[in-house]
This record gives sequence, C-alpha cells and structure tokens, in this order.
Amino acid sequence: AKHGCQRHTFVPWCTIPLQAIITMSTKRKADELTATAEDDEDAGPVLPATCLASVLNFMPYSDVRSFLPAGKFIAIDAAKHIETLNIMEPAGLDVPAARRFTNVSQVNILCVVTQAGSGSDQILSPDAVQRVLPFLSIFPKLKGARVGGSKPQPGFLPNEYFEYMCTFPNDHAAIFRGMIGAFCGAFKARLLPCDVNLKGVIGFGKISACQQEDEHPCRLCRDICASFPFSDVLHLARPEREETWGNIMLRGVCISQRERLEILKARPGGQEFIRSSAGAKWLLGALYFRNMYPSDNSAGYAFQERMKEQGAVFEKEVYFVEEYSFELIERLLAHGFVPRAASKEDVRSALISSPPVIWDVSSFRRLVGMGFALDAEDFILIDTKAEPGLER
Repeated sequence: AKHGCQRHTFVPWCTIPLQAIITMSTKRKADELTATAEDDEDAGPVLPATCLASVLNFMPYSDVRSFLPAGKFIAIDAAKHIETLNIMEPAGLDVPAARRFTNVSQVNILCVVTQAGSGSDQILSPDAVQRVLPFLSIFPKLKGARVGGSKPQPGFLPNEYFEYMCTFPNDHAAIFRGMIGAFCGAFKARLLPCDVNLKGVIGFGKISACQQEDEHPCRLCRDICASFPFSDVLHLARPEREETWGNIMLRGVCISQRERLEILKARPGGQEFIRSSAGAKWLLGALYFRNMYPSDNSAGYAFQERMKEQGAVFEKEVYFVEEYSFELIERLLAHGFVPRAASKEDVRSALISSPPVIWDVSSFRRLVGMGFALDAEDFILIDTKAEPGLER
C-alpha cells in the first residue's frame, strides 16, 4: 500500500517472469499513476517505480542492468529508487553504468573470491580487486559494503577472502594488501564515508604476516588503525588477553590492543567515540564469564530446587567473571571507556540470556563498582563460596 499498489491484485514478485515485470512496468509512466479509480481498473496490473525497485534490490546486478533497455520508465524512474546492488562478476563494476543508481546505500561485491571446485580453496580475482574502490566511491549515500564471494564457505566462516585459504594467483596476498592500502588512502582523503559499514576487507584471516624491522613497525597495520572507521578498528580483535593472540591472522593487525587504542584516540573524534555508547558496547565484550554447575548429589539437587523457586530459567548455570577479565577492564577504563554509556539493551544482550540468571554476587558488585549499569532484578545473586551444592 505504501508504494501505491493498493488497488491492484497482489501477485508474489518471485513468481512473475522477468519479461512480465518489464512489460507491466512500462505500461504507464510514474506520473500516470494518479489516474482515476475507473481508469486504474481498466489498465491492468502496474508496478510503480518504488515497487519495482524493491524487487530489483534483491536481484543480481546483471539482471538489473538487463532491465535498462526496456524503456525510459525503468532506466530513470525505477533506477533512482534502488538501494542495494549485488555485483556478481567483475564486469559489473562499471562506473559509468552505475552512476544512474543515485539512491544506493548498500553494495555487495560478490565477485572478489570464488571457490576452487567443491573444496574450501579460494581464487582471488585481481580484476575485481582493482575495481572495488573506484566503484564504491561513486555512491554518495553509501552506508554499507561487503567485499567477498557469492558461494557460501564451508562451516561458519563468512564468504570473504582469507589468505590461508586462497591458492591462486600466487601473489594473492600482495594483491589484497594493496587493496587494503588503497582503502586506507580513500578514508584519509574522505573519498568514502568515515562511518561506512565495511565487511570483508580487514580482520580475521586477511593478513598472516607483516614486513617490519625492529625500528620500523609495520606501516600497513598502523595505517589501518589510523584511517578505517572507528568501529572497525575496535573490532579488529575482541578484548582479550594479549598473550593469547600471538598470531596476527587472528587479531587482524600486528600491533597490540594498547597501540590500537592509542592510535584511535589520537584521531579527530577518537576520544569521543571511545566514550560513546558504541565504545561501551565494545567494552562489554571484555566481560569473559564462566559457569559453575550444581554438584551431582543431594546438595546440588537442593540448590537447583531453590533456584527454581526463585524463578531461575537455567537453574543449572551459575555465572561469574574471571579475575583476568576484571584486570583487562581496569586497563581499558584507563583509556577513557565509559561503561554506563552502554544501553540497558546492550547490557542485557551481553550478560543475560533469559532473566533472571544466577550470578555470583561478588562479580555483580565489582561490575557495578566499575560503572556497568546492571539491574539486580535481572539476576539471582548468590555467594558461590558459601554454596556447598556447587562444583568449582
């Protein structure tokens, strides 16, 4: 109804042949949709520009472009309403042809990597890599972009380039790093929005080793931290004990968490971002908590029954925060993070599966003392040291 289709019989778009969509859409121009009710009933089915654009948002870019010769209606009226482009082949990364899509906010470039046969080995497309940045830079309303492939990866990996999985060409690592460096320059020159949600370019598995000397730290990793969106720099690695992240492939860059934060704070607006709700939400990721379980004896059974009576959803799970996590939080607070900036919804999402949950009262009090906005009503607080029915 909101697209002006309320007087026409609804037909699922996925059941309509592409040529039929073209035919329906070119019957009348957009300005003719204001005709009288009698005229509408006689004219047959019509897809206004906004309806057609909603269909095209989910189609491969090659199919979208195939509509363009169908008439002025599609080429001009529908194109300006399309918000998502799905590029499935390098040839689709053509700047002049894409300039007509002035309202695009999400671009999915799904031709940078392909799967080699039925296995997990990847093939990187140098042609697509060269075209990615110039193509993305033409969309003034760009909010998000994904760079990767179209075929799902085995397991739980996102469909992105991973250096350790790519087998061709031989210099694929150098090619992909060149693209990362180009993105660093684009962000510094403000060619791309500073808050674009960019997926598939930096992070886990993108870089396996860096060229550096004792007196000359890696330039690429520092450029990443000095140019990419604040949220991307924070999420290069979850807050974690640094000694467990010796492999650069895991954390995405070769410099430590402390160095990343120092570079971030030195950037214009960096300190404000750290003190914001986004920084506080990231800080919640440093809260590593573990479970205790009731003993398999009468004391443990009695504990479970008591928790059920108090309303616990999971009476067999008791949570507490490990000491190293508290130490990490203390170090991060020194950088300016503000725990209370996190919304109650973010806190609930990070710490509470289905309230009320059972928590160690000591952990709860320490978190409150650090500034986390915890609501006691969401917890059943117990002194785990005084509970004989718990295994430690």
